[in-house]
Amino acid sequence: MGIDTGRTWKRFRWLGLLVILLALILSRSELSSLEPTTRTETDLVQWEVATFEADITIPLGHPCMGGGVADAKEIVDPLWAKGFVLRPAGVRQKDDERLASVPAGKSAYFPLVVVALDWCQCNNDSYDRWREALAEAAGTTRERVFLATVHQHDAPICDLRAQQLLDQAGKKGWHCDPQFHETAVQRTVRALRTALDKPKRITHIGLGQAKVERIASNRRVVSADGRISWSRGSRSGDIFNAPEGEIDPWLKTISFWDGDTPILAWSCYAVHPMSYYGQGQVSADFPGLARARRQRDDPRVFQMYFTGCAGDVTAGKYNTGTPENRPQLAERLYQAMLAAWKNTQRFPLQSADFRSAPLYLPPRDEGKFTVAQMRRILADEKATRWQRISAAMGLSWRERVAAGRPIDVPCLDFNRGQALFLVLPAEAFVGYQLAAQKLRPDSFVMAVGFGDGAPGYIPTDRCWKEGYNDDYCWVAPMTDAILLDVLRQVLNVPESDASKVPPPLLAEKTAWNARIPLIRREVIYQELSPTFQWFHPRAAAIPPTGDSPHPTVILTLQKHLVASDYYSGLYVMRSEDLGRTWQGPKPVPELDWIRQPDGTVLAMCDVTPGYHPLTGKVIALGCSVYYDSQGRQLQDRPRCSQVAYAVYDPKTDRWARWQILELPPLEKFQFLARNGCGQWVVENDGSLLVPIYFAPRANMPFAVTVLRCRFDGQKLIYREHGDELFLNEVRGLSEPSLIQCGGMYYLTIRHDRRGYVTRSKDGLHWEPLRPWTFDDGSELGSYNTQQHWVCHEGELYLVYTRRGAQNDHIPRHRAPLWIARVDRDKLQVLRSTEQVVLPERGAMMGNFGAAPVTSREWWITVGENLLPQRTANRTKPDPRGADGSVLLGRLTWPKSER
Repeated sequence: MGIDTGRTWKRFRWLGLLVILLALILSRSELSSLEPTTRTETDLVQWEVATFEADITIPLGHPCMGGGVADAKEIVDPLWAKGFVLRPAGVRQKDDERLASVPAGKSAYFPLVVVALDWCQCNNDSYDRWREALAEAAGTTRERVFLATVHQHDAPICDLRAQQLLDQAGKKGWHCDPQFHETAVQRTVRALRTALDKPKRITHIGLGQAKVERIASNRRVVSADGRISWSRGSRSGDIFNAPEGEIDPWLKTISFWDGDTPILAWSCYAVHPMSYYGQGQVSADFPGLARARRQRDDPRVFQMYFTGCAGDVTAGKYNTGTPENRPQLAERLYQAMLAAWKNTQRFPLQSADFRSAPLYLPPRDEGKFTVAQMRRILADEKATRWQRISAAMGLSWRERVAAGRPIDVPCLDFNRGQALFLVLPAEAFVGYQLAAQKLRPDSFVMAVGFGDGAPGYIPTDRCWKEGYNDDYCWVAPMTDAILLDVLRQVLNVPESDASKVPPPLLAEKTAWNARIPLIRREVIYQELSPTFQWFHPRAAAIPPTGDSPHPTVILTLQKHLVASDYYSGLYVMRSEDLGRTWQGPKPVPELDWIRQPDGTVLAMCDVTPGYHPLTGKVIALGCSVYYDSQGRQLQDRPRCSQVAYAVYDPKTDRWARWQILELPPLEKFQFLARNGCGQWVVENDGSLLVPIYFAPRANMPFAVTVLRCRFDGQKLIYREHGDELFLNEVRGLSEPSLIQCGGMYYLTIRHDRRGYVTRSKDGLHWEPLRPWTFDDGSELGSYNTQQHWVCHEGELYLVYTRRGAQNDHIPRHRAPLWIARVDRDKLQVLRSTEQVVLPERGAMMGNFGAAPVTSREWWITVGENLLPQRTANRTKPDPRGADGSVLLGRLTWPKSER
């Protein structure tokens, strides 16, 4: 029998189309009823984008370039905010609750916002105001807003705090107009909200690039006699016949497509976007002209433009500053944009992952850059307008540094490293853009500059060494190591892979970085729930055995339930690869509540685990607590809260049932005697020094002592206790932490009004208590929460929270987490060594842990405490970024040469 192949093919074709149609219908219905969209290996293939734009042209009379050039006299062409929101297909604003309810172990995919402003800069509070407003409108968090300015100079610089300082000096409106600033923000917010109702599906990402001819040149000029200078400005022309110097000649374009239909394209090129400027003629300059021409080429394709890391790159060699140069430069840039579009290759869009790292840049603090000098200049009626504005911007930056507020460096990772889009701050030099590309040579890397403009110029170390010096720079010299580490984090590059970094950007080993730890910040686990949050994560490292190169890390943690200080049984997480991957959290039955005959429960809480070398066991130390059915702590019975402990055997992978340490029947221990959240010490003979706080009655202030205990591999046995430290104020002393460092013992103690410190030669007999202070004598400002210790090669460090970090909105100022080196002789914190371990993201972080993991690495671990938000919003991330994460601050030191 013959076969009619044509008829059969038609049947199969119609059947295939029917199957596809049914699949699409099912897919859309499932999307509308899914729980959350999660960022996992099974990312949704279907995505959508909403594009928006708003006119943000400054009014006549408004300062241009922050008051550094003539105020606006004429609008030559408008200034635009142009952006897009990227999110999984099928998600709408009404689905916010669905997006935020995240199942255990998953990370929510919140919308991502990308925006370019035709402004010169947004600094400090201005930058954050833009991001917060756009994040709220898009239903996401501030750190997920990728905001950069194009950096035209006939456009505003806005630093709201700097203008407040100028207002106080009687110079209202000298720098920017806050009212117009908010008007521009709200216009853009409205445009974004409107766009969300008309998203377009995207299925593919496009990547293209092309060389740009005769625009960019580096400011670094080598004259005929070999002298190096930075004399080439944006409109200097071809001085000395000097070559272009270090530039990135490539314009890169990323695009979104729906099948064969282009939706959106954004381009980036590293050059200062100035032709002629400074006479009050407001304009988006030659990038704005090129962008508008590309928009006219195909109105279907929404066009955006970013400036790369161009702090030291201008059009100076090819620009004499005449009006005729502007269209010429625009034509060259347009041709490169057109060529990049023609060179574009399309790929299915399978994933869009988000990473962000906080960047902490040290302040410039010499000469006229000291706080005292900047205050003097700001108040000096004889100083020029720009001098006083610069001083105000410098003071605004110094307030930010003193508060420990980092600059977010976000990265969008498409298709697991195929393309990477990141935003670096201010006028970062092009060397950092080239370094980012070198770190991921197999990826399409688009590095955008002019994010938060607060630092001013950010030169590479080589430029500082060669004599670079400019007043428009508020960061200390030699910051390559800091920038490179942040680049490694957001680009997902192993720290050890230094071979990929260009030689001029290799970080040098100095006395400073040998004593100050490098900090990397990671998320161990993330979960938002209306009924609990993860609390008290603390780590213990078990030395490697057999062929394993890494220790096994055990992390204990528990759920904080709806009532205050109401905790579940213990859970455990485990990592075999130094925290790159984790198992758990898993509940451990042996560490669960013990139910009592009267209906109450007995729980083990406030746990700190540690390794016991002589027995090879892990001991988890904490305290026992009775709860009623409502989660209230019961203090109506003798020994209501005591030292509790549990033992883990790595050989059998089993926990023994937790138990209570038997203390002498002394009256002082009969009500409460517990180790709560405290570090403890194992001595060479295997005995334990365990700090506790205790009281004989409920209405008495607590006292502190240290127990010496013996451990036989199964049971902890009290031997003796040391001096009893007492302070008859408020609730007394509590939550002590103990460490041995450099042959001495150190104890830090919580108190309602301030933290206290003391030391001992034997761990039992202590010097008089003294309050924690900085080395200048001022109070540390840590109160009513824990402090913990870090020790590395005889250097002692304190990890703490404190007042004075623009953190009055955080209860008890319990964020950010700081670390600083301690003067062991004077028992003072060295202010100049202070760093933020984990930044404030809108949540408390007072109940944390600190533990050694390797000979060069300590871990600081904490869960984000969203308890004060006792509303439905506890299922949503805080606008500052807190999203129920268990956070890790990884402290590392260079290899010792001792």
